[in-house]
Amino acid sequence: MMEPDTSIQSLALLKPTTVSAIRVAAECVGTFLLCFAIYAASSWGRLSTGASSIAVALTWVFAVIAVGTLFGKVSGAHFNPAVTFAAMFTAQIGWLEGLCYIVGQLIGAIGAGAAVVYLLPLTGENAGKVWLPGAVNGFDQGSPLHDTLQQYNLSFNITMAIAAELVACLIVVGTSVATLRSDGREQDGHVWKMAMAYAAGAMITYPLTGAGMNPARSTGIALFARGKGLSADPIQQLLIFWICPFLAAAVVGLVTILYHMLLDNAQTRLDTAPETPIDMPDVLLNNAEAEEDNFTDESNPELILDVEEVEVDESANGEKPDSEQPSENNAEVEPSQDKQDTQVSHHKADSQAKADNEVESD
Repeated sequence: MMEPDTSIQSLALLKPTTVSAIRVAAECVGTFLLCFAIYAASSWGRLSTGASSIAVALTWVFAVIAVGTLFGKVSGAHFNPAVTFAAMFTAQIGWLEGLCYIVGQLIGAIGAGAAVVYLLPLTGENAGKVWLPGAVNGFDQGSPLHDTLQQYNLSFNITMAIAAELVACLIVVGTSVATLRSDGREQDGHVWKMAMAYAAGAMITYPLTGAGMNPARSTGIALFARGKGLSADPIQQLLIFWICPFLAAAVVGLVTILYHMLLDNAQTRLDTAPETPIDMPDVLLNNAEAEEDNFTDESNPELILDVEEVEVDESANGEKPDSEQPSENNAEVEPSQDKQDTQVSHHKADSQAKADNEVESD
């Protein structure tokens, strides 16, 4: 198996259209596998595990980790139109490639829904009411706990469904945008973090809506669950499972853009800031100089003591400072100069005496 960096370099050698096609295909296949696992665990799998939030959350964790490990290095492991829309909004993926991602995700989810419903043992009397309530997303009569709540004359209305789905989608989409690189590739730990985000969202939403959080996941099973004897038509309730994820994606994208704008603005101000120190009033500067003088004069008594000791030692030895002692060269030069002057004066006197004697003799 090739190393991740090597595989990425190999993809870079291909044509851009070929790379985009491979990524879209990875999103399609990955979404198919993810949705198939969720549909199966929520339909025939619920007979053994029960319709509990923990079981659904674990299904999301295992499925996201497995499929993300397979295709994360290729496409970034979106598998969710809301995640792709947020990545398009924050420029982590191009708009054209992002739309192709969403189309591939829908095709994969629809294929998974068709496969699961086809494999279910359905009868004419009870076409799908035994299997599909846990796999289909809905609220009120379409909620997985509708039958239980009906015993107490209670129901989960649309307001609760919207609030729960919106919070869960904010967690999922926010985690995805934060763990994707600027070019749409996954960062280290992206798959694990996404698995934990989906698990948290499933714990919040499953009792109310069956854990949507993904428009493709909600659409794939709703198309084939219609007319299967469910208490509510899943197509009529499908709209909020598109609005909430895309609204969460828009909010996350807007917050991310504003955050980067603030960072860029702060960086620009830092780069253009003058390098000269801040001008200070003269009073403060004079005080600072006075404090510095006091520091050099008073705060180091050891230095002053050392200087005084040096002076005392020199005076005790009878030595004068270098500036007061004549140099050896000067001592040698002065006597020699006096001797030369004396010789010159004697020579002149002798010459004058000889001249006077010659004049007298004449």
